[in-house]
Amino acid sequence: MAAVQDPEVQLAQRLASNEKAVRIKAMKKLRKYISARSLRTAGGFTGDELLKLWKGLFYCLWMQDKALLQEELSNQISTLIHNFHDLDKRDFPAELMYLEGFLQTLKREWTGIDRLRMDKYYQ
Repeated sequence: MAAVQDPEVQLAQRLASNEKAVRIKAMKKLRKYISARSLRTAGGFTGDELLKLWKGLFYCLWMQDKALLQEELSNQISTLIHNFHDLDKRDFPAELMYLEGFLQTLKREWTGIDRLRMDKYYQ
């Protein structure tokens, strides 16, 4: 019997899909998941969970073609921060953990971006 994957891993895999329809659906689910998960009193996200989601978001943008669609997706990703509801008022709010996950993901993945892919985004 196969082990059930964490919801973050499942979402990340769908976000990184090579099928655009799957990625779009995953973004909608992610928005709802972040909102629902962060409203639970039993806990928000851990740093590791957010890193898993960010890896999926990174490759979601990686797979997006055309500048206007990339810009639209970038806006959608940036507005995800507004779906966090930090109920337990921790020392390190979920919004900051989300931003930290973004920076860690860029640091980790930056050297893997090939020249042709980079040129695509600079046009």
